Amino acid sequence: MINKGKYMGSLAVFVGAASLTACSVAGSSDSQNAPLSTQGKGNADDHKDERPVISPAKSQSAEPVALTETDRIMLDQAEKACKRDDFKSFFEAALRSKPVRLAYFTSPIETVAGMQPVDRYNFPIQILDYNYVTSDSAGMASGEREYVQLEFNQAQDERYRVDWVRVDFGKNGNDEGETPEDDKTYGPQGYLIFKPTTECWTLVEDGETHMSSVDLGVGD
Repeated sequence: MINKGKYMGSLAVFVGAASLTACSVAGSSDSQNAPLSTQGKGNADDHKDERPVISPAKSQSAEPVALTETDRIMLDQAEKACKRDDFKSFFEAALRSKPVRLAYFTSPIETVAGMQPVDRYNFPIQILDYNYVTSDSAGMASGEREYVQLEFNQAQDERYRVDWVRVDFGKNGNDEGETPEDDKTYGPQGYLIFKPTTECWTLVEDGETHMSSVDLGVGD
């Protein structure tokens, strides 16, 4: 059962409307697409000394980027998230702000369209009205948007994989937490892989999966 009203909840449940953190869906993971081992998952402190030496790219753009108030807030949020090893808060900041991506992502990023420099890269998903939606549908009317559910998984080497899948809500669904059982996933699904750096994380791959429903087999 999928809950539109609680889109951004805990790591293994769903995404809550008042929170911009993780959600869970028994959705997409393709074992042949960027496999990510998640067995024996420990806390972040267990592996800090094993992090690869990769410094964040402080500027990937040839031109200065004018900062909006949202950018300043998200840059502050990202900095605090990195200090706390709070990946979900960092992920939200990166989704919301290009300057955050320019500050922390190293270039290039592997995508289905080839290698993309950070200053030309756009996420396939966005946060809009406290929900995740596909970037392609973000400019559409609310009834035409493609809503998305996410699942966050962490590997032993502190890489994170974020799987995302489109959700078709049943006609009886509403925004008060009542979601019918006929909600279902559809369409191409994707994943994002983040690698730890000496200071935070960097996006290394933006890929697609094609299986409609796969048990990720990841423990709590």
